[in-house]
Amino acid sequence: MSIANRADSDPNKGFAYGLRQSLSIAIGYAPVAVTFGILATQFGISVWQAGLMSCFVFAGASQFIAIEMIHQGATAWMIGLTTLIVNIRHVLMSLSVVHFFPERSLPWSLGLAQGLTDETFVLNSRVLKEVVGEEQRRRIMLGINSGAFASWVIFTILGGLIGKWLPVQFSGFQFALLGLFIILTASSLSKKNLMTYLLAGFLALVFKLLLPGKIYLILSVALAAGIGALWEGRKDT
Repeated sequence: MSIANRADSDPNKGFAYGLRQSLSIAIGYAPVAVTFGILATQFGISVWQAGLMSCFVFAGASQFIAIEMIHQGATAWMIGLTTLIVNIRHVLMSLSVVHFFPERSLPWSLGLAQGLTDETFVLNSRVLKEVVGEEQRRRIMLGINSGAFASWVIFTILGGLIGKWLPVQFSGFQFALLGLFIILTASSLSKKNLMTYLLAGFLALVFKLLLPGKIYLILSVALAAGIGALWEGRKDT
């Protein structure tokens, strides 16, 4: 009998079972969260500000992007819109797991949604399909999400303390951030959206020459996305 099936047969294991399952995520989060904490303090963000960002934002790639944009002097709305675009995939992930909770309430939905990341989505999708009963699913997902969330916040604070007291240098961070953007882009590429991405890149080059500041980034992405959506709509009719 599999571990998931044992959880299915024992309703008392719900939250504790999910918490144990989150250990694999916590191990993966540790070095990334520590790195974020170190970089945040090097960019002039306090340890507790970094910890609060991990607590309320809880989005690894977006947090790295946000501290870089803060360091570069970007406005709050520009940071918000950029991270929204990066995290728009979470809408699809939420729609993929919502069928596990047909009788969900708003408080449970908000609580579970806060803990939904790429890693918790994959783990929850695998585990919950083997579990019968919505209440038990909620408790297991809460355990998985809570373990992942706590580890991310704790290791962020630890990294912030390390960055504050030890001379740790990340001379290649600019390249690493570029690599992060490339990975995020490549992971979402397909034959259907390739032309939209190419159009966004072309528009960004044109707008960069015509417009001041970094508004060209948002305009190029928004315009390319709109054109791509209209084109797909015409193909479907």
